[in-house]
Parts: sequence; C-alpha cells; structure tokens
Amino acid sequence: MSLNELIRPFFWKNYSKKLKTKLLNPKFIGSFSKKDAEDKYMRLVIGTDGAIKEGSMVSFYLLVDETDGVISDAKFQAFGPSALIGAAEGLCSLMLRKNYDQISRITADLIDQSLQDKSSFTSFPKECFIFLNQVISAIEQVAFSCADIPFKSDYTDTPISFDLEKNIIENFKELSKEAKRKIIYEIIDKEVRPFVELDAGGVTVEDLHDLTVFISYAGACTSCHAATGATLNAIQQILKARVHPDISVSVIL
Repeated sequence: MSLNELIRPFFWKNYSKKLKTKLLNPKFIGSFSKKDAEDKYMRLVIGTDGAIKEGSMVSFYLLVDETDGVISDAKFQAFGPSALIGAAEGLCSLMLRKNYDQISRITADLIDQSLQDKSSFTSFPKECFIFLNQVISAIEQVAFSCADIPFKSDYTDTPISFDLEKNIIENFKELSKEAKRKIIYEIIDKEVRPFVELDAGGVTVEDLHDLTVFISYAGACTSCHAATGATLNAIQQILKARVHPDISVSVIL
C-alpha cells in the first residue's frame, strides 16, 4: 500500500449510519487469553493479517466450542483507519453463533451488506474494501486452524440476519407482475441469498401469485431442518418489511 493510500482520508460522511453506530459503540474490541478459553472449556483461535509497520493490522480472538465448531465469543484488536475497525466489528457480529465452516464463507460484500442502511448504497466507500478483504484474510486463518473440529451439517437455526426496520413499497399491489418479480428478486439476492450461502445452500424465486412468493431451495438447504421453519420465516419477515406487510412465502419441495 502506498503512502498516499495510507493517508487518504476516509470521510465519515461516506459511512452508513449503521457503520457509524458500530464505530461509536464497539462491542468486540479486546482479546482472550488461553486461560479465558480454558475457563470456558473452549479453544482459543487467533487469526491475524497485516503489520503495524505497514499501517494496518488486525487480529481476531475467537472462543470456539470443540464439540461443534461454533464460535461462542469473538474479540479483535486493530491498528489502522476507522474503516478497518468498522470492518472487524461488523465481522464479529456476523460470526457469533455460527460455526467455523459458515464463517469461512463470509465475504467482504456480505459484511458491507450487513451494515447498509439501504440496499442501493454501500456502507463503506469503495476505497475501504481493502480493509474488508483484510479482515476476511484474517478469518481464513481461523477456519483453517479449526479444521479438525467436527461440525453439524444440518441446523435448527437460520444463518439469515435481518432487522425489521420497515421500508415497504406503498404501491406494490398496483405494479405489473414483472415489476413485482424484479423487486422480489433483488431483495432475495441482496438480503437473503448471501446468508443462505453460509450454509452452502441456495434459494431461488420460482413464481409470484398476488402476494404469495414461491421459492425453492438448493444445496444444503434441501436437507436443513431450518429451511421450512426459521429460514422460511426469516425470508418472509424480510419481504414483509421491505415489500408489503401481507406478503407470504411458500416453499416448492
């Protein structure tokens, strides 16, 4: 990284509101010791990327349950710009209660999406994605260090994260079927599919009749216990909040 890139200001005004909140109220800054892990009967796993002399360094400290590979707690230490701290804070939020196989599928885009105020605007300026990729690199070390721990391939909980801040489309019922389908596809693509892929699964919108959306699953989702329960409910709640309060979702088996 060049000196000009290091000293280039990352304007606060270009961050999303959710990202600013993370930076003003960080919850995951710190570290764990081996004793902390032993006291909780967990494995301490550390992943690091970068170097202080290069102006950017991040280290993650994860407590991993050795019975199922689930991350029970996470902390990080970072040296660098606020974008790096925000990326690490956002990643820690995504990792909790997921297993190391799931976190190995987290991408820079997924971290950014999880902190977006609106799907049409990124939470980080494009210049900051280097720091999103840096925290992903550090977590790749964590996943590799846990490879000997068994993990469950089926889940009772959904990996989908969502909030219920409503931003419905007032005239949705009056739109053409093609316009409705386009909206549904975009929301599923941005707010559902990336999280489902954490479980090596997939979701496809098959059809739309009035206010009923028909979807099908692929990959690991076809045998996942949550697919017709928690995951289905999460998808439906997202569409109710983003599209129309009376929308429903049905799975084609």
